[in-house]
Amino acid sequence: MEIERTVNAAGLVGLAGAQVNVGYQLAGQRVIVRMDGTQMAVITGDGELARTMPCPVPAGDRYRLRGARKAAASPPPPSGPVTVQRRVSSRGGIMVATQKIQVGLIHAGKIVTVTAGDHGFRLTIDGQAVAVVPRTTTREIHRYKAYAAHPRGRR
Repeated sequence: MEIERTVNAAGLVGLAGAQVNVGYQLAGQRVIVRMDGTQMAVITGDGELARTMPCPVPAGDRYRLRGARKAAASPPPPSGPVTVQRRVSSRGGIMVATQKIQVGLIHAGKIVTVTAGDHGFRLTIDGQAVAVVPRTTTREIHRYKAYAAHPRGRR
């Protein structure tokens, strides 16, 4: 089954009287929520798979959802590796997908671009590769922007 919903400003969609978090980066967009077995896929308006998560609606209740229809062809897999930005803390560390990564005190306050692959993270600062760190977590990446776009000034 699949349904179309508009994501509100907080990144939520309404399903069976409850609000389900699909991600604030999709706020204001029309998405297709596809429910297959115990999994739920969120597909953007241009047909890209944005996120998968456990389905909160039991299989027997899905046909009663407003606007429910039979699912179309399956969505394509995500296109390439995910790239995110993080601001290096004063202690020289960042966190991606709940994994703590030590970049180095020399890079404190800088913005690091992290390219997340299946088996590792590639760290880049100012176009220069800093490190490749093995991935120890299978968690999904939820935050895409750096904590602060500009380094904080001295007090």
